[in-house]
Amino acid sequence: MPSRKKRYARRLSSERLLKPVGIEASKIERNMLNLDEFEALRLVDYEGLSQIEAADDMQVSRATIQRLLQTGRKKIIEAILLNKAIEVKNDIKDIKLKGENKMNTQEKNTKIIAFPTSDRITVDGHFGHTKEFALYTVEGNNVKTVNFVTPPPHEPGVLPRFLGEQGIDIIVTGGMGQMAVNLFNQQNIDVILGAKGSIELNLNEYLGGALQSTGSSCDHNHGDNHEC
Repeated sequence: MPSRKKRYARRLSSERLLKPVGIEASKIERNMLNLDEFEALRLVDYEGLSQIEAADDMQVSRATIQRLLQTGRKKIIEAILLNKAIEVKNDIKDIKLKGENKMNTQEKNTKIIAFPTSDRITVDGHFGHTKEFALYTVEGNNVKTVNFVTPPPHEPGVLPRFLGEQGIDIIVTGGMGQMAVNLFNQQNIDVILGAKGSIELNLNEYLGGALQSTGSSCDHNHGDNHEC
């Protein structure tokens, strides 16, 4: 059987579950909206592109766009009529992620910067066992919001995926293994290494264009899957 042609789509900043009011999520039937269906709907129904333009954007045929629109719209209407939930997951099988892949309403000059921290003041030297991540949303040189998120238990590959789901653009930390750097890059997250001292100091240096990665990868010998 020939392999399915990959199509281009944007990954959501976080997975979505939309459900009727008054019904517990665990007790409701779900319609799964595939990422390529969502992308076709976004391009045509939200962005206002023609089917030809959407097909060119996703690098698929017009017939494929028509099919994605048909199946996607049917899932949405069926969910509304039959009291089902609509779930959109970041399943990237058969998907080529676009360079600008965080689907949100932020302006292009808005970035989310993550700092690992255990005291909400200082940048942790090693991100792998940090208590929290401080997430700074900046627009230009202005800080718009600051949030703190607790990461899941540390396992190889978990934190890059977790921060990717938060819509992170940049992580600033002290040291990191090369494997972890690669995993973050796969999530389209830039890595700045060698940070020391307070979060505020490093953030101000970044906003001023003075913060540069030293390439200070962690060199501890903890095995092939070590993330530091």
